[in-house]
Amino acid sequence: MADIESTTNSRIKGLVRLRKRRERDSTGLFLVEGERELESALLGHEVLDLYVCEDLLTDHGARVYRTIVEGGAVPITSVTPPVLEKISLRGNPSGFVAVLRQWEAPLSGIPTDEALVLVVESIEKPGNLGGMIRSANAAGASVVVADATTDLFNSNVIRASMGTLFTTPVAVASTTETLAWLDENEITVFATTPAATKAHSEVELTQPCALVVGSESTGLTDVWFGREQILIPMTGTIDSLNASVSAGIVLFEAVRQRRLRATGNG
Repeated sequence: MADIESTTNSRIKGLVRLRKRRERDSTGLFLVEGERELESALLGHEVLDLYVCEDLLTDHGARVYRTIVEGGAVPITSVTPPVLEKISLRGNPSGFVAVLRQWEAPLSGIPTDEALVLVVESIEKPGNLGGMIRSANAAGASVVVADATTDLFNSNVIRASMGTLFTTPVAVASTTETLAWLDENEITVFATTPAATKAHSEVELTQPCALVVGSESTGLTDVWFGREQILIPMTGTIDSLNASVSAGIVLFEAVRQRRLRATGNG
């Protein structure tokens, strides 16, 4: 028999409320589901509670679950399939949902030697933010800096990041704080905008640098246009790219240049 069988249980109702950002921010909690995502979370973050339906576990999920059980540190509550489906935001729940505590993400303490920083401003779509974090992780970025409007612990951010939210340095700071930190650490800023005249491949990205990508709908705010501006050349009829795609392109141009320099070919 499961510990919780009713979808109207007060604890279950509390978990369902965590779908909303206001509830996540007021409680400081958020939900994680998915085998890969939970595995990544376990690498460096405390899981406060785990709700599991063993009937829904995949082979991968069962292995993750055994690891948690053997660790003995996580409170586990068994639930029925309807209860897990009530909590889950996914069409095909992976068999468990974990509760974690949000963490503070200050800029202080971020390594700045040979820094490669991705700054994202007012990113509206959680999936885009998650994709940016995933690309930054793949590129070996020093940190992703997001502003306070960004819903960092949204389930779609976690899913699109493939769990790299838990293994990538991510900071939250205002634009003013971010610029001050970049200047203090002598990190050159490159603002991506279609209005620029210089391509992203025409600037020196082997130096400590920050690549700035703006909102999908409005781009960057004016404060960034006092810094060097770059564009991604396009030859089709469209005049803009998906924000996550743009971030990946400029990040991996920096990776390309740095690899050339490291091999003595740049």
